Amino acid sequence: MKPTLIIGNANIYHGNNLDILPELQSNSVDSIVCDPPYELGFMGKSWDSSGIAYSVELWQQCLRVLKPGGHILAFGGSRTWHRLAVAIEDAGFEMRDSIAWLYGSGFPKSHNISIAIDKQSGAMGHPGKRFENSGLRRQGKDVADPTGIEAHKPITDEAKAWDGWGTALKPAFEPIVVGRKPLIGTVAENVLKYGTGGINIDATRIETEDNLNGGAYAKNATFRDDGWGMQRAGAGDFEQPLGRWPANIILDEHTAELLDKQTGTLTSGALKAGRVIAHTNIDFRSGLDLHNYESKANSGGASRFFYVAKASKRDRNEGLDELPEQILTGRDAGQDQRQVPYKTRSNPVKNTHPTVKPTALMQYLIRLVTPDNGVVLDPFAGSGSTGKAAILENKRFIGIELTAEYLPIIEGRLKHAYQTLDSKEADLFE
Repeated sequence: MKPTLIIGNANIYHGNNLDILPELQSNSVDSIVCDPPYELGFMGKSWDSSGIAYSVELWQQCLRVLKPGGHILAFGGSRTWHRLAVAIEDAGFEMRDSIAWLYGSGFPKSHNISIAIDKQSGAMGHPGKRFENSGLRRQGKDVADPTGIEAHKPITDEAKAWDGWGTALKPAFEPIVVGRKPLIGTVAENVLKYGTGGINIDATRIETEDNLNGGAYAKNATFRDDGWGMQRAGAGDFEQPLGRWPANIILDEHTAELLDKQTGTLTSGALKAGRVIAHTNIDFRSGLDLHNYESKANSGGASRFFYVAKASKRDRNEGLDELPEQILTGRDAGQDQRQVPYKTRSNPVKNTHPTVKPTALMQYLIRLVTPDNGVVLDPFAGSGSTGKAAILENKRFIGIELTAEYLPIIEGRLKHAYQTLDSKEADLFE
């Protein structure tokens, strides 16, 4: 089967992934990084209510094409990801972890119970002029309410008893399933034969200028037996580690700012000469002099311990200059059931996919599980976010997309990514 689009080292197939995946060679891709449907009927999209994300057959095909030891990272919805995880595990993947992506841009889709009671009793008067928005009532601009906004006050005694009650929390995280295809032999044997099996810690460390580990890393250091069968560092000049160890929590800029406001400034890492510092998986025991120099404390908010995926406002529509702008419309099936008012985006966009992931986030995930020159597979290409990130990370890419209307978006974004990559490479030789 020939790809529908070939853009550099990226091949895009248009069609049903259950038809296309069996055509791919077994043990041919190094990682799978994808954003499957959350099966919520999001914005009325048929592809988000097909049940494909829960298909064991689909994930078995993904397992087949993935090299032994290869990892899968699959986003899930906070309400439905358990079914996704079970399907992936039932297909034969080993569950390794889960990553929580925390973001501050979610909007609560809650049903105000006191308003519902007043409406049901007929006490609202003219409910057609009002709709619900985060517990506030917005009203058509008139003499009674020239601003168009008023706080809802329960009218009936029954409604007053339920004042302040709703039906949903503000969405602020999405889980990412972390699975691995079973190894062939040991980890060492698997990585030497297939180039897969581990996660790239150093490529995903959190950058910092802090003096980490109290200066435990030193260049030109001397080592000697500590009396417990281990070596300890002697004198040497401090050498900054590559960064903090990556965690299974990822923040965006909004949640990072909120976290720092809550924690305030934290201080850690101070070490006086002659003191002993505990080190992961090593027991230096009391009285051992690991350091013979002082190290300064580092300080800052708690967000410095986590990777912060910074979003770009241009990211969504980059490379789509030739496409028309449209206003996104649609609603969840559940919104009808909960009588949540119809909403549309006020700003037109060229990228009409409703669930575009930040490129920086996808690049980070790809770096985590994909070896150099590796092949990344996304059986749910969507608007091409994984493909764009794979290109910027110098990885090969295979994407499968069912919906034809997203193909021009994928093409434009991937071509723009290659142009960006080429310009960066050109700068290196100037």
